[in-house]
Amino acid sequence: MKNSWFALTLIALTLASAHAAPGDRARLLEGAAAAKLSPAELADEPAGYLAPSALDLASIVSPPPAPGSAQDLADVAALKQAMHAAPARWARALADDASVYDRFEKEFGLTFDRRHLPRLIRLLNRVSADALAAGAEAKKLFPRPRPFQRFALARVCGQAAAPKPDANPTTGTSYPSGHAALGWATVLVLIEIAPSRAQQLLLRAEDYGESRVVCGVHFPSDIEASRKLAGALVDRLLTVPEFRRDVACAKTEHRAVLAGEKSEDLAACY
Repeated sequence: MKNSWFALTLIALTLASAHAAPGDRARLLEGAAAAKLSPAELADEPAGYLAPSALDLASIVSPPPAPGSAQDLADVAALKQAMHAAPARWARALADDASVYDRFEKEFGLTFDRRHLPRLIRLLNRVSADALAAGAEAKKLFPRPRPFQRFALARVCGQAAAPKPDANPTTGTSYPSGHAALGWATVLVLIEIAPSRAQQLLLRAEDYGESRVVCGVHFPSDIEASRKLAGALVDRLLTVPEFRRDVACAKTEHRAVLAGEKSEDLAACY
């Protein structure tokens, strides 16, 4: 079984390249619903809305805490505390590690299924492409080692046994968390679609991000950097007419589906 943290890093760093297996991105983003997709649908990975240079990442995300600094020590203390998470919290972290959109279904109030909400899923998939690309570039700027590279952990999500720490880790892909950035970007878009759901969605986004620390794959400051990155990304997207149009189309679809209509019966949205 492919390690999920490795799979996410691979997708983030090789977005839209031949090195990522077809369908990996859809399976991560759409979770169990991806099992219903055809091979062509799995391979369809829509491009994001932004050019690669659209975000000034260095002005959005500060460098990670230096090893041994007060912030780094606080990160390590929080990580070690998270390692003692109760079984129910560990189970939730494992589930959060496996997928993105469906982890917010309860808070959103609808099932995320490309068959029933195609406009919304395509919108989210395009935003996720931007989030993955931005996260991958930020990781290159700030190559912080992962927690399991630095410390011997009892358990790590996606691993049958926790890996042995590196002898002298100096580089890695911990900062910021691509997974948490996907979660935050997803929630911020969902709030645009259903603002009445904002409070519960934001609380779940925080919990989803904390799952990365419980998993042993990120430090708290990695998660905070992801929140800032996702916020800046969506702020930038709101200036893009095509994105605003797609949000309006997804809102129309959302209202229709809540009223018992089918997305396929809606008029084309341009």
